[in-house]
Amino acid sequence: MPVDNLHDYLARLESLIDLEHVHQTDDLQRRAFAFEPVDHIPTIIHYPVPDDEWPAFGFLDIFDDQEKMLLHELGDVYAGAKIKDDRLFGIRANYGTGIIASMFGCRTVTFEDSLPIGLAVEPDQLARILEEGVPDLRAGLAGRALDTVAYFRETLRPYPKLSQVVGSQMLDIQGPFDNASIIWGSSIYLAFFDAPDKLRRLLQIVTDTIQQLTQRHRQVDGCPSTEHGGAWHHLGGLCVRNDSSINLSGPQYEEYVKPFDTQLLADVGGWIHFCGNAKQWWPRLLDIPGLKGLNPYQGEFYDLYSMFERCEAARVAIVQWTVPIAPRCRERIRTGFSRIYFARDFEDALRAKERLYATGHADA
Repeated sequence: MPVDNLHDYLARLESLIDLEHVHQTDDLQRRAFAFEPVDHIPTIIHYPVPDDEWPAFGFLDIFDDQEKMLLHELGDVYAGAKIKDDRLFGIRANYGTGIIASMFGCRTVTFEDSLPIGLAVEPDQLARILEEGVPDLRAGLAGRALDTVAYFRETLRPYPKLSQVVGSQMLDIQGPFDNASIIWGSSIYLAFFDAPDKLRRLLQIVTDTIQQLTQRHRQVDGCPSTEHGGAWHHLGGLCVRNDSSINLSGPQYEEYVKPFDTQLLADVGGWIHFCGNAKQWWPRLLDIPGLKGLNPYQGEFYDLYSMFERCEAARVAIVQWTVPIAPRCRERIRTGFSRIYFARDFEDALRAKERLYATGHADA
């Protein structure tokens, strides 16, 4: 059902936006990701926003409702505009991790409290995919997602500040191997030994599909293909996700996956995300042309000090670090880095902001 007071929320958010602060934050992030001196590490301070301030919707609510999805995406903008942390604003058509996979016929499953996922196709359908190549760019969820991108931009157009500072973030395109593993299913890991040519064929098709869909996305929203917007601004145009690749050895990643990650980042640049423990291959990422950042979301698996030393030498920023930082690392890391800090409530968030401005890091 339509949200009766959608434009009341948009007008309220418009009034909260401080353009000067946003411009200062944009410059802070640009300098930090370029390893230039900064006063403090760019930090997003997350805190729970009460429902009476901004509406909360689950993924079942937003999946079939563009207005609720818009408000869901703008919730993070509201939190940042209220506290004035180092948050750059961006929203995306948030249809989950299976958008690309759905284009090949993967069924989408939705949940209340987590992103929708895609399910593997049957073997006969996989054979057709390998034969037919890149699908129609409106197949599966892609058409709906592109329409939502257009709806977002059109809805924000009457609001001068929101339309200026709320970026149009790229869809969750995952990455070549993440998508291939959704489409093929868990038996894809056997293909490294039993069907390497079919594996490479699928990875190539998926990579070409990602490139074509992201180009279409930028035609719809009119944004530069080399910029992503929001917290990832100044890192390039694409986020390549390599969560499924944590099951691979270093040589397997190097031979089978890296060439396709390289193809995606070659023209538009970007960063690579991975959850879990990727110690066996993450250093192999650092020589990928166009790579501007790493996002190891579960930092507890890594020695941050040594990781930063290697990334700094390669001029690849570590972005959106999520776990507490030891004093030794806080003394060493003064740029080339960004942070997500999780606060208990708004008052705790304000205290973290004070520490950030006083010491350069939000950690106590």
